[in-house]
Amino acid sequence: MNARSALIRRIKGEALYFGWALRTLSRPLTGMLLVCTLGAVVHHEFGGHPGRGDPSWSESFFVSYCLLFLEHLEPTPEHPLAQLVHYLQPLVGVFLVSEGILRLGMGLINREQNARVWSRIMASVSEGHVVVCGLGSVGFRVTEELVAMGLAVFAIESDPNSPFVERARQLGVFVVIGDARTDELLRSLNISAARAVIVATDNDLANLEIALDTREIRQDVPIVMRLFDQRLADKVKSSLGIQVSFSTSRLAAPLFATAALHRSVIGTHRVGAQVLATLELEVGDGAAFDGASVAAVSAAGGTIVASRGAGPASSWSIPAPPEQRLHKGCTVHLVVPTGRVDEFVRLATQPGPRLRIPQAGTV
Repeated sequence: MNARSALIRRIKGEALYFGWALRTLSRPLTGMLLVCTLGAVVHHEFGGHPGRGDPSWSESFFVSYCLLFLEHLEPTPEHPLAQLVHYLQPLVGVFLVSEGILRLGMGLINREQNARVWSRIMASVSEGHVVVCGLGSVGFRVTEELVAMGLAVFAIESDPNSPFVERARQLGVFVVIGDARTDELLRSLNISAARAVIVATDNDLANLEIALDTREIRQDVPIVMRLFDQRLADKVKSSLGIQVSFSTSRLAAPLFATAALHRSVIGTHRVGAQVLATLELEVGDGAAFDGASVAAVSAAGGTIVASRGAGPASSWSIPAPPEQRLHKGCTVHLVVPTGRVDEFVRLATQPGPRLRIPQAGTV
């Protein structure tokens, strides 16, 4: 999101929020207007004094307005009806002003209500935002990544005491406390204009219900859903139109298992039935990688997605060009099948014949 569009969105949101504040004060403001008008009419008709004639409308409205705020600018009129208004109008004014102050004060104190209203307003003027349902450990980490990508994020969390609620708000996330299974709450976050919806609570049935409700609101919105039961995840993906559904246990299991093989494993992902591991390796002196090109490593069955030279001022090359040559001390991120982790750790770190495909260039 560029700065100009963010500024425009903010201005629209502030204007709508000001309108909401005025609606909150609508009853006392309307009451004050009616009382002021009634007092002006009475003063105009019956508030005259001998020798002065009838007051003008502008004078009548000014006197009535001042009476609302306990200011007596004119002497007590002689007519009984005007006298009654003269004494009662300040009391009514005190009541209406007090109600307005009380409503405004309660609005400032009720932080969650304000947060919900502000989030709904900002969602109504947003496009391409992401809605995250569930701010547990997974949901919050996902939210952090989305914020780092520069996306506007709106989160729903049922537990107001969750430690991640305040941390998310500090990141600039719009957090609403409530049950994401409530259809009205989902609609209030403008899912019709959202880029995606991420469902990450710790309850499979709740996640499924939220995903189905989201699909009813908008058929084509991408949904990423957290599920613990992989069989259920597969069925949801194939039969319910959920584009992506992940079992967190299935995602985490390969990483735990492969990381047990070697400390260089920093991540895993699946391609069909194949599990690939991402390794971070430092090229050893005289190893098969020492002097080999990126293309030579690819020919051996590994994929170097990033490389960095040995010097402290070196930066990452992403992607690593095929013609680059590796040398002692440089660091690579290498993707290999999990069954070949030990083999490529040995090729990168232990002395052995150099992998050869003649190429020019060095890291």
